[in-house]
Amino acid sequence: MKKVSTKPLIFSGVFLYLNNEKLLIDSFQEHLQAGPYTTNDESKVQIFNIEYEDNYLKINFGEGTVGPRNPNVFNFDTKEEEPNPRKKNQVEPRQTFAIVDFKTSFLWISNSKKRSALIDLFKEHIKTSSITIKEIYDEKQFIAILKSLDNIKISAVPELFSESGLLSKTLSEEINGYEASVATLSLAYNNRMTSDYLIEKVKSIFKQKNFLKNIVISGKDENNLGMLFNTEGFSRKIDIEALVDEDEMFTAADVYNKLISKIKKENA
Repeated sequence: MKKVSTKPLIFSGVFLYLNNEKLLIDSFQEHLQAGPYTTNDESKVQIFNIEYEDNYLKINFGEGTVGPRNPNVFNFDTKEEEPNPRKKNQVEPRQTFAIVDFKTSFLWISNSKKRSALIDLFKEHIKTSSITIKEIYDEKQFIAILKSLDNIKISAVPELFSESGLLSKTLSEEINGYEASVATLSLAYNNRMTSDYLIEKVKSIFKQKNFLKNIVISGKDENNLGMLFNTEGFSRKIDIEALVDEDEMFTAADVYNKLISKIKKENA
């Protein structure tokens, strides 16, 4: 019996607003109908597949470029190099999955770097509208719903660790002795429940953010849903294990079934 293979997929989420109002499925269906959409230039192609299901807009899309292209590939069976079968005018789109929940006006996407590609698609077909992304909570709200910690990462110019009060002067001087332009302090908590003491430590990091180059704090809320705070804003995340085929490509139907199931729990 063939072994079923799965791979992890992490979705981050943000609010989407249309003309400063929550999204409505009717306005989207009017301008952006179900089906395939393609955009491309001389070197890059984007392929979008749009599908509506109940109160959700499912977007399965890929992006690929013609280069760089190595003229040779390595064959694991023969242990030899052989000519790359991909032609110079062909691309291999990388999978990205996204879903819009019209109940909450929330966008979940498996690669946050591809948000702009989706927004550009929406703007192209809903031309008279202003579409904006809004982060969810400020620092106080983040702290209020943080129930467990996974990791804290803080980056700063080494000598500023001491000035911020986050590390002792002796330890800061030891770090500074490596003469790095930026140092990162990484703390692992492995889903540790937050105490008053840990919450105060998180608050102290926020108070010293002007001294820091970057802050990344990951944890979970009371519903065990992932939370990620960084200096660019706050986002939520959903983790799933989705089926992949023999080429390790995700099975879209399984991705959306599992994602929608978790979204419904989020909305409950």
